[in-house]
Formats: sequence, C-alpha cells, structure tokens
Amino acid sequence: MVVDVVPYDPGWPLRFRRTRDQIRQVLPGAVIEHVGSTSVPGLSSKDTIDVAVGVEDVDAALTPGVVAALAGLGFEHRPESFADNLDHAFLHRIVAGHRTDHVHLMRLDSPTYTDRLIFRDYLRASPAVVAEYQEIKLHLAAELADRRGEYVDRKATIVGSMMRDARAWAAQRVP
Repeated sequence: MVVDVVPYDPGWPLRFRRTRDQIRQVLPGAVIEHVGSTSVPGLSSKDTIDVAVGVEDVDAALTPGVVAALAGLGFEHRPESFADNLDHAFLHRIVAGHRTDHVHLMRLDSPTYTDRLIFRDYLRASPAVVAEYQEIKLHLAAELADRRGEYVDRKATIVGSMMRDARAWAAQRVP
C-alpha cells in the first residue's frame, strides 16, 4: 500500500462526524473523538480519518454482536493489530481500495486513549510543532512512499519523542 500524504482537507471534520454518528448507533455509551492528523486543522495527512472510541472495558464492548454491527457499516475488526494491548482494539474501513477510517476502541482511562487526545490537543495549540511535524511526515512519505510499514514505524518513533513535549505541555495546563 502506497503512503500518500495530502494537504489538509476541510471536509475531514464532516467525515469524522458521519463516522462518529454511525459508531454511536452501535456503541451509544462510548466517548468518540476525532484524533490523528486529520483532526488538526492545516496539517497534511494520509486521507484516513482516525477515530478514538473510549469505553469502560474493551472486551465487554467488543461483543460478537457489536463486531457484526460494525462490520455491517463496513468496519473490519483487526484483532492482530495492537494484540499486545488489551486496552486497544482496532478496526478499519476500506472503500474502493482506500482506507477511509481507522477506529481505535480503547479503555477510557488508559494511557493509550489519553495520549491520543493529548497529542491532538498539543498539535492544535502549537502551530510551530505542526509545521515541523508536517515537514517530517512529507519527507518520510516521499522517502518511503512504497514502504507503508516502514513509514508507520518511523513516524511512530517521531511521535513518541514528540509525546514527551506534549505530556509536559498537558501537565502545565492542568489546574
């Protein structure tokens, strides 16, 4: 699969709201947030909406009936993704060969869920960091266009180092 980072699309928030509303029909008690690069105005991204779905218990929420209902909406559960994290399940939706949505079902109070929100909010509040992150992503996408797995791994390393600053930023905001 090719890595294609595109300029920010002002239609991404609407796409998120449509996806959120579909998921809410299946998981009405979940907290559903737009995360990832498509949630940051002005930031280039792969054209895939990242959705964080916060629940009290991932196993209890991801029943066979819920998996089937989400599959009916086009979401495929990928149990091998994040298999080492019991607080994180992953689904994706592919339409006409294009990954349209990544859904991360996570325990609400887990570090994984919290970190996604912190990183999003940090980027939204930090235009200089967004510019730096965008430059890195565009460079990696050009260098690794035909090696998606390597792109994802290298970007994860960079995000990991940026998370230290994001957590420090978030800690300063807490009253």
